Amino acid sequence: MEEGDNHCTNLLAAETANLEEQLQGWGEMMLMADKILRWERAWFPPAIMGVVSLVFLIIYYLDPSYIGMAKREINKLLKQKEKKNE
Repeated sequence: MEEGDNHCTNLLAAETANLEEQLQGWGEMMLMADKILRWERAWFPPAIMGVVSLVFLIIYYLDPSYIGMAKREINKLLKQKEKKNE
């Protein structure tokens, strides 16, 4: 029984180390996102509102039909990429 537990522990440790290695480059990005979400500077809230408003204005301007067309084209490209990788 201990061998099975030991194997699971070793497997979990290996997966954790692998995940930590994969996320190594995201540390700086997460720190910046944390600072923005905590509103550490006075200009962060207006900047967040501006970005969100800009995204919604772009969606409004493009009209849903154009967004649907773009989605179909992106899906086509993704399917082609999947076929190429097989």
